[in-house]
Amino acid sequence: MEELNKAKFDEHSNNYKNLVNNSVNFSGLTVDFFTQGKANFFNHLLKDKRNHTILDIGCGVGDLHPYLSQKQRKIVGVDVSSESIKIAKETHPHNTYSVYDGKTLPFEDNTFDAVLTVCVMHHVIPAQWQSFIHEMIRVTKKEGTIAIFEHNPFNPLTRIAVNRCPFDKDAVLLRAKQVEKMLLSTKEIKPTSDYIFFTPFKHNFFKKIDSLFKWVPLGAQYCTYGQKN
Repeated sequence: MEELNKAKFDEHSNNYKNLVNNSVNFSGLTVDFFTQGKANFFNHLLKDKRNHTILDIGCGVGDLHPYLSQKQRKIVGVDVSSESIKIAKETHPHNTYSVYDGKTLPFEDNTFDAVLTVCVMHHVIPAQWQSFIHEMIRVTKKEGTIAIFEHNPFNPLTRIAVNRCPFDKDAVLLRAKQVEKMLLSTKEIKPTSDYIFFTPFKHNFFKKIDSLFKWVPLGAQYCTYGQKN
């Protein structure tokens, strides 16, 4: 990511949740609804694999991590924003956090059982999208899980929320098919994309509706995921 993005997220690190809440308040929802929903989706991908080391790229202040935490899991987060990492360390001292340059992950090959990134790639320069994905794959163990969550540009309410968010002004939204194509080009991932957040309700009945329509490209966000060969 550019130095500009680092400065931008340093500036908003203490007020991130409020800014996102303001951008989605027209929907009657809060950022926690989306955070927990994505964590639930990722936990489902891992199923009963508890003894895992998980890397979250672009972790921000670590708001996702309490929903991922299980006693047997180790969570590692990296971000370009030193202020965000400082807050994450203070808030979640049992996890491991570090600042990185936005280009090269500071880890050896085949280090993590699962690697995810949540609504980060739209802040990456498009010319660096492929290298960002290569880095994700590089640090993932064989048969490990990779998951990329992003905003769905086909959803009009998502576009409204992005346009209302101060730190999304330079965002370039990606289609799920674009992410799939980049993962396929590595020849190490056979990706699948599921669309999520069709309904703004937490009840299990509506979660089932979401799962029935996961193939329809109208959910507010999506997850493109797969296992490393």
